[in-house]
Amino acid sequence: MSRKVSLGTREVVFPSEDLQQLRDCNHLLNNPEALRKEIQEKGYLFIRGFHNRQEVLQARLSILEYVNKEAEFKLVAPPTEGVLDERCGRGCIPFMEGKNDITHSPEVLRVLEGHRPRMFFERFLDSEVKTFDFKWLRGINRKQFTGAHVDNVYMGRGSRNLFTVWTPFGDTPVEMGTLAVCEGSNSLPSFRQLQETYGELDIEKENVEGTGWFTEDPFEITSKFGGKWKTSDFQAGDVLIFTMRTVHMSTSNLTDYVRISCDTRWQPADEAADPRYVGDIGAVAPKYGLFGKEKEKVQKVEDLKQLWGI
Repeated sequence: MSRKVSLGTREVVFPSEDLQQLRDCNHLLNNPEALRKEIQEKGYLFIRGFHNRQEVLQARLSILEYVNKEAEFKLVAPPTEGVLDERCGRGCIPFMEGKNDITHSPEVLRVLEGHRPRMFFERFLDSEVKTFDFKWLRGINRKQFTGAHVDNVYMGRGSRNLFTVWTPFGDTPVEMGTLAVCEGSNSLPSFRQLQETYGELDIEKENVEGTGWFTEDPFEITSKFGGKWKTSDFQAGDVLIFTMRTVHMSTSNLTDYVRISCDTRWQPADEAADPRYVGDIGAVAPKYGLFGKEKEKVQKVEDLKQLWGI
């Protein structure tokens, strides 16, 4: 059954030509070579039941308890449902990224760095593996979304064999804010100009102001470069794995529930890691995205796009 949802700034029908259904790759899980080919061609792996469902739900409860304790407005009782207070606006959910008590709690780490993901990446990368100490744990409330971007602009100072795992904590329908990927954006020839310009950008080094997103409009991507936007309803335990060059964004949260998710990054242990996200990171304040506080940046992505001719 088709539903009206919001992808970034655009209202779309799901599923439709504008926003298609992801197909999982669970049938390839015993074939690492086929998985590598899949992600090289499409830019992502959609895996059902990657994490233990009960462990994900237990971690969700721990995160909701933290949110209810630290948020400007308490969650509507019972807080375990994750319903937002009607007064909760932008910024009312506490900042949770980095290395702290909640991102590195036993319940959360059991999901993010436990036996299942570590075993998967050791087979997938055919190597011992490591993950960033920094965790991008987020709560997204009403009408919020993430704009279209590639992760390389934020963390491109280490291994090229770096992969992002997007883990939603709980059952997450498209109306609640799911991740959407532009299939083939990492590999299609039509994306070459974008990858050679924006994709090579280091937003910190080049003094870029704001979020670092390429656009909030998904159709700017497809009209200029091609590809197909795809997403799905996610169940607790499902993940989306993608490359540093895969263009992705999120649907908007149209519900009264807080959408909780986390990004983690995995790479071969013997390759260089981006030093900003490993080791003794210390206290971290939000720089980019919805809660970015940077005020000293001197360039804007929109100005750079004109310079690049895209």
